[in-house]
Order: sequence, then C-alpha cells, then structure tokens
Amino acid sequence: MARIFIGLGWPYANGPFHIGHLAGAYLPGDIFARFHRLLGDEVLMVSGSDMHGTPTTYAAEKEGVHPQVIAERYHEINKTSFERLGVSFDLFTHTHTTIHERTTQELFLRQLQNGFIDRRSEENPYCPKDRRFLPDRYLVGRCPFCGNESARGDECDRCGRILEPKQLLEPRCVVCGTGAEFRPTEHFYLRLDKMQETLGHYLKDKDYWRGNVLAATRNFLEGGLKPRPITRDLTWGVPIPLDGYPSKRIYVWFEAVIGYLSASKEWAVRKGEPEAWHRFWDPEAPVRQYYFVGKDNIFFHTLLWPGILIAVGGLQRPFDVPANEWLQIEGRKISKSRPSDVDAYVPSLLAHYAPDVIRFYAAALAPQNHDTELDWDEFARLPEEVLSNQYGNLVQRVLVFAREQYGGKIPAPPADWDRAAPEGVGARIRRAHAEITGHYEAVRLKEAFERALTEVREGNRWFQEARPWQASEADRARTVHEGLWLLKAAATWLSPVLPFSSEQVWRMLGFAQGPGPGEWAAALDPPPAGQSIGKVQVLFPRAGAPTNTSPPPTVEASGASSTDASFVPFAIRAARVRTVAPHPSADKLYVLELDLGEAKPRTVVAGLRPFYREEELRDRRVALLSNLEPRTIRKMTSQGMVLAADTGSRVEVLSLPEAVPLGAYVTTGPPGSPAISYSVFESNPLLVGTVTSVRDGQLTIDIGDRTVAVEGSWPTGSRVVVQLDGPGGSRGRIIHFASGDLLVPGGDLPAGTRVR
Repeated sequence: MARIFIGLGWPYANGPFHIGHLAGAYLPGDIFARFHRLLGDEVLMVSGSDMHGTPTTYAAEKEGVHPQVIAERYHEINKTSFERLGVSFDLFTHTHTTIHERTTQELFLRQLQNGFIDRRSEENPYCPKDRRFLPDRYLVGRCPFCGNESARGDECDRCGRILEPKQLLEPRCVVCGTGAEFRPTEHFYLRLDKMQETLGHYLKDKDYWRGNVLAATRNFLEGGLKPRPITRDLTWGVPIPLDGYPSKRIYVWFEAVIGYLSASKEWAVRKGEPEAWHRFWDPEAPVRQYYFVGKDNIFFHTLLWPGILIAVGGLQRPFDVPANEWLQIEGRKISKSRPSDVDAYVPSLLAHYAPDVIRFYAAALAPQNHDTELDWDEFARLPEEVLSNQYGNLVQRVLVFAREQYGGKIPAPPADWDRAAPEGVGARIRRAHAEITGHYEAVRLKEAFERALTEVREGNRWFQEARPWQASEADRARTVHEGLWLLKAAATWLSPVLPFSSEQVWRMLGFAQGPGPGEWAAALDPPPAGQSIGKVQVLFPRAGAPTNTSPPPTVEASGASSTDASFVPFAIRAARVRTVAPHPSADKLYVLELDLGEAKPRTVVAGLRPFYREEELRDRRVALLSNLEPRTIRKMTSQGMVLAADTGSRVEVLSLPEAVPLGAYVTTGPPGSPAISYSVFESNPLLVGTVTSVRDGQLTIDIGDRTVAVEGSWPTGSRVVVQLDGPGGSRGRIIHFASGDLLVPGGDLPAGTRVR
C-alpha cells in the first residue's frame, strides 16, 4: 500500500468555478485520487477556497460589502458544486481559519529566522485618486510580451507570463482607471535568489514531469530567481506576526500554498488524530506528493512552494506537479470575471447536465498537453455519441439479454470454459487492465480514459460478432458470462472518471454498491454466477433511445425510393481530398479540403488522425455527407462529414469507384435535400452489410444482429452500406449512385459496423 498526498489549486472565492478549472485541475486530481483509493492506497486530497485574494476584495468593493461576505458566499457555492460533481476531497476548507492563520505565521517566522525573508523598501504602484497602494489585481496595463491591454499586475491571462507591476506598460488603477504612480513602501521579501542552487538540484531528477511543466520551470530558473514580496498593503488577510504592521497582510500567493499544510493539519484534527498529518509531511515518510494545477500556477508549485519548504526545512517536497494547459473559449482563457462566460460556470452546467456527463466532457477535452477549445456543439454531441451510443448501448444490450435469457441471474459459463485462454475475453481484459493501470499510475489520465473507452467500443463489436441470440446454449452462456465480466471491468476502469454511472452498472450487475477502496483488481474477476441481476435502467438517457436493445428477429424491409418519406435523405456525394492538415488544437482531428468538381472546395474537420497518415488521405476519393448542418469543431467550421466505418477499435474511410464523377449524388439523397442535424443522422443509422442471397429481385442482407430483405440486383457476397429508417431498423435501403456503383466498405469489416 502506498501513501499519496494530493493538493488541488485553491480557487479564489470571488465567483463560481468554471469548466476550465474543472478540466485543468480539479477533475484530474479527483481521478487520480479515486484511482489510488481503488488500488487500496492511503490518500489525502485537500484544497479549499482562497478567501484572501485580491479578486475577493475587488468583488467586495464593487458590491459595497465586507470581503468576508463575498468569500463565504462563493465558498459555499463552490463547495456544493464540488460535492454534486463527486469531487472526493478528504477536506475542502478555506484560508480564513485559525489553523491556517497560525500555520502561515509559524512558517513566516521560521523563514525569517532562517534568513530567507528580509525587509526592504521598493516602489509599488499607487493610485493618487483613491490614495492607496494597488495590489497586483488592482493594477492593469499592457503586457510587455504579447500586448494584451488588460494584463494584471501579477500575470497576463493571454500569454500566461508571471509579471511584476513595474513591467506593465501604461499601468492604471482597475477601480477608477487613474494612471498609477510608483511610490516607496516597505515590505517583506522571500529570498528565492538564495535558493537558486538548491532548487536546481531539486529539479535534476524530475525528468518524469510533463514536458510543459519541466520546460516552464527550467525557464524560470535559468532566468534567475529574484526576491519576491510576500506582503501587501491590505487589511484583509493573514496578519504579519510582528509589531508595527497593522495595515499590511501576508500576501495570497505566499499563504495559499501553505494551505496544503494547514489543510492537512485541519484534516487530522477533524479526524480526531491531531498528529496524523505527519504521515504525509515528515521528510522521511514514505509518501508521494502530487499537485494538480493549471499552467498559470506552475511557478508557484514547482519553485515557490518547494522554495518555502526548503526555507522552513523538515517537510516533504512535491514529487510531481502534473499541471494542465488551458481550456479556452474562442481562443482565450475562460474567466470568472467575464459575464459572457457564465454558461461555462459549473453551477450553470449542473442545472442542465448530469454530473457524469460534465465529468466525461471535461476528461475527454482535458488540456493535458496543449490548450483546448470548449465547443458547445461538441458538448451536446460527444456525450451522446460515446456515453449513450457506445457505453450505454453495451450495458443495456448485454444486461437485458442476460436478464431475459437466464431468469434474471448471471449465468455460469460452460464447464469447459477457460478464463485464462490466451485469445479469450479474459486475456483481453488482463491486457487492458495492465495498460490502464500503467497510464493512471503515470498520471496519463487522458490515455487511461481513452484506453478504457476503446474496450467499450471493442466490446460492442465483439458482442455483435458473437451473436449469442443465434448461438448454441454453451456458446450463449460463455458469451453472456464474458459480456457481464466486461461490463464489470469497464465500470471499474471508468469509475475514477464516471463514478456515478459506474456504481449504477455495478448495482445492475447485482452488487450492493459500486467499486470501493482496494477493489481495482476486481476488474480481473467476472461477477459470480447465480447472482441476481439488479434493475436494468438506461445508463445515459437520450431522446428517442430504445429501452430494450436485445436482438430483434429477422425483419423484412423493402427497397425504397429517394422520395420515401420514412427515410431521411442523406445527400452523399463523391469527393476527392485535396489537402490534409493537422487541426491546430486537437490531437485527433484533421482539417480536410475536399474537391467536389465545383469552383470552391469544402472544408471538413474529421477525426481520422489516429487512423490515417496525411499522405494516405491526400488525393483519396471519399464519400461526403454534404447536407449535414455546418458545425464548429474546435474553432473550425466543418461543412459536412467524410463517411467511415467505425468498428470501435478502428476506423476505415469508405472508398469510391473511379467511375463515379466528382460531385455525383447517391440516388437516396439528390440535390436540394434539406439540411439535417447530427442527431437526425445518428437516429437513421448507416450500417455495413453483406448480400447473402438473391432471389426474384430480392436481396437478403446480413447487417449483424439480423437480416433485411431489400430490392436490388447486386450479387451474393457484395459489400454494401444500408440505411435503416430509424434506430430499430424495420426498413432499409442500399446506398448507391445512379450508375449502380456502391459505396465500398472494407471486406473484413463485420456486418453491422456503423458508418458515421
């Protein structure tokens, strides 16, 4: 059993936190904590509201109230939001506590005694109209590096640079707009310059840190550390523990990081073991400390906080600071101070979305290696595509089939079943478990999440190909038993990210509760045979979703003309890829320029980078769904969708015969077909099928879980794309051009593979 300390950056108590904060710091920290608890490790995760920051005093001045009123208001709002989201703090406190004040003052005095804090007088910004010195958040001006006109006195939101007030060009008071003057005032300074060599030695073995974190930290260090003021001319905050400074306070960026230690002490007191904090802080304790923050807080956690700990002595130093980049809106950092960003506030999101849906999107879009863009269209679409159509579908179809076939009990596998068979589901689960565990342990949280979702997609394909509804009794029992095992494993792997739905899956499997402490390895064991299946419910409800996905019987579906009102017209056209470029802010996307034989090309954003190299797509003939409503995907407008078959583990772009001229339409979607939304497209599935027999002008087409009868004249063995008239698919038609040429799926794609 390991011991893990996790500190999450302290949110200012000046407003609700937003999805950028969630994706950048709070959700990654919670995922990591939940994983280690599942491993059985001893975890302490703390954070709290930064009550004393100048953003709080500024908000209080605008409302005409005391800063404590603002601080307590937003502390409760954010605390409630964290609880509703399932962020599993061992303690979420704030910096206006007696323990925090005492701890901050103790560390201040120890550093002063050890020679790492001294007094000096320097010129600070002063507002001549308001007759007061201006703390950094009260000072704005033009950034000397990027030209941002609203950079603050401590940092620039646009370029992320840490700033000193004197660096700002044309500095002015943020309250009244008066140009700032610089006047002398005495303050206390932390002598980071005296720690330069020690901090350099501390960083020598940190090659396992993320590249962006290590590069930023080394840049700061190589630029030369300088003394930094740690007090300000304020009356709200932690008092200086010396006589003669009634109108000065210890400043927020110094005291906030000390909150990790004071929160640990408060946790121990609340636990009834006042000395328990030593297990996570004593220098010889077998513990690893992780700090999850955004990139604008890298300096404070990789140099300032270690510097304070060095100056104090006798305490643990950070093992890792897995800082994320920024989640942006329209190319800029989301801000609590910008009214237009209100929809991104977590309380607003919780009013419209389930917690796991919010957690899913924040995890999927986590800015782990580069800035990413919040896309509201994607927010509405992606959870349905993945959670409803993939994860929820697998859970529903396996559990419903198991319940109906085996009297509500988990079936026993056949007597000759070998759970350790090298090519069986068990072997695949063991491989995935090892890979997912490795990703989580290395704080590659996005990779762990994506690997688990890959198993969900692959599980759908496997269950479809196994066709237990057509299998012998022994094969049916084996497939259902293994399918339920896969559900248990997937819910365990996804539990750190999606705790609410994972518990729901475990309860459907008949367990009293979801995976708990020490049960990470439970993914490697199937649920016990004979256990009663719980109440099966739709995991992620969506409009129009079927509630029972057990395989329907064979149905007959006549061929349909393009004017048949029961089919949505898909205006699919022949196109050629002219250019391919990686999307500037998304690892999985290409930006394609398509030639349709018209004056202007079409621009399409396609998620093909994990599956195709650029040269494999350039000049390739493809099928374009041209009447899909334009969508903005990561700041790029996509004018349609390149059709590809998606098995869950691989994606294969459909091919076109050379004889089909560019711009040609298929017969089922002529020119003038109305624009359709993505949800309409998803509700009228396109599936890969195989012609299995031809008789009297009727084709029998295998589409995976059943066959459909369609009029046509293509020979047995032909690979076709079939459009169904809805999710249940009671009728179907083959997609082809007027010449009779078909869209061509790959020959080894299983029947029933979804085209999207």
